Amino acid sequence: MKSPGHRMALAVAVMGLAAGVAGAASPPASAASGPELTVELRCAEAPRCASGRFAVAVFREGGGFPRQDEAIASRLVRSQGAVTQTVFADLPPGRYAIAAYHDADDDGRLTTWAMGLPREAYGFSNNARGRFGPPSFESAAFTLGAGGARQTLTLR
Repeated sequence: MKSPGHRMALAVAVMGLAAGVAGAASPPASAASGPELTVELRCAEAPRCASGRFAVAVFREGGGFPRQDEAIASRLVRSQGAVTQTVFADLPPGRYAIAAYHDADDDGRLTTWAMGLPREAYGFSNNARGRFGPPSFESAAFTLGAGGARQTLTLR
């Protein structure tokens, strides 16, 4: 069983993501000259993702993953049904991690239970899971090369 401290640490990390992208918009796709990062979002319970928005944040190695104020890119993406996709263009090659949550009720914030545990689905790149809080950057990290990369996150 997870400790109350674990639940609170996880809620704080995911809520930090929520606060940072609450006013963000999903920019239009543009012709990219650098590598593209394609992020595919799925919910473990697919019907729950049919509406609302996804908040997505990208972190570079050495940044404060998963603290939103350290994200190098973030956006809100309207749900596209069972699978939602967004592309971050022109990121320099390197090691990155992603944090995301599903704003199911479209209220611009992460809804939590009374104890602080998120009620809405959330996830991280590599489908990384933390033991006593959010996962480490290393467990969520992937390499974005010159040819780009794709990450599929299953939010739970």
